Amino acid sequence: MQEKLQQEAAILDKLIPDLVKAFGNEGLEEIVTMDINFAYMPVLRQIYILKEPIMSELGKATGIQLSTLTRVVDKLVEKKVVVRRPDPSDRRVVRVSVTPRGSELVKKFEEARRRKIVSILKRLTADERKEALRIFQVLHQRICTEAQDEG
Repeated sequence: MQEKLQQEAAILDKLIPDLVKAFGNEGLEEIVTMDINFAYMPVLRQIYILKEPIMSELGKATGIQLSTLTRVVDKLVEKKVVVRRPDPSDRRVVRVSVTPRGSELVKKFEEARRRKIVSILKRLTADERKEALRIFQVLHQRICTEAQDEG
């Protein structure tokens, strides 16, 4: 059993970098046209998804340390794609939110990613897509459950 798992892990170890590259952000750099460092897009996207997170929520969602995250958010504020606002219920707490300009950028980026994913899925048969989605959903569920159990 252990040997079989090791063999399967070795196969996945070879496949994962190509899959990450195929499904990743490579080739989407041209979408970021507003002089924003492409590396900041995951943070901008997460702020967009979370609506108005506080920095600790954003740090937890992105896995980025608060000191680094603060610098990234500073740059996003500078580029006018994010704003900081005091929390109405506790003025000591600062929330960050995406501006209309930032929202438009996230939407363009997500549309481009979606087109990229569709181009990958088109290479599969309907049955293969169904099976691939099932496997990804199982993996996602197990990984997220494990992360919740640890956190």
